[in-house]
Amino acid sequence: MALSVSAASALVQSLVPQQSLRGLKIGMLANQVRAVAGNPSSNKITSHPIMGKTRVMKFGRVQVTFRGTGKAATVVNLSTTSRNERTSGGIGVGSSEGALAAKLKGERCVTELGYRHCYLGKWKPGSVVTDFSISKSGRVTRITLGLVID
Repeated sequence: MALSVSAASALVQSLVPQQSLRGLKIGMLANQVRAVAGNPSSNKITSHPIMGKTRVMKFGRVQVTFRGTGKAATVVNLSTTSRNERTSGGIGVGSSEGALAAKLKGERCVTELGYRHCYLGKWKPGSVVTDFSISKSGRVTRITLGLVID
């Protein structure tokens, strides 16, 4: 049985919690990001309250944030609001909190200051956390892989 191109691409795991998003990883350099993702749709220098100047590249609905702006700046945050990025179990933006809990191992779901989210990892400096933002209707709205800075 043959799969259509769209069906085959839908089966590709593009989100590996604690590891990668669309093949991009925490710690990559800008030239490595471009080699994997191509040219960004947006490439800006912004100010961050903790890290100072950062580079933010966007590839459609995937945002990549670098610590610093030079050639040696590394990825510290990967974020998406795209429904196309999915785990091997099919979890992604639009998934219910219940489905997320059923498919992920070791996640913790909490509400902090009105913000509902489920996450994997430890909030310790130097650790990577995968965070799933949950809407009031109980659905994932954003997925972030981030290096804990402070």
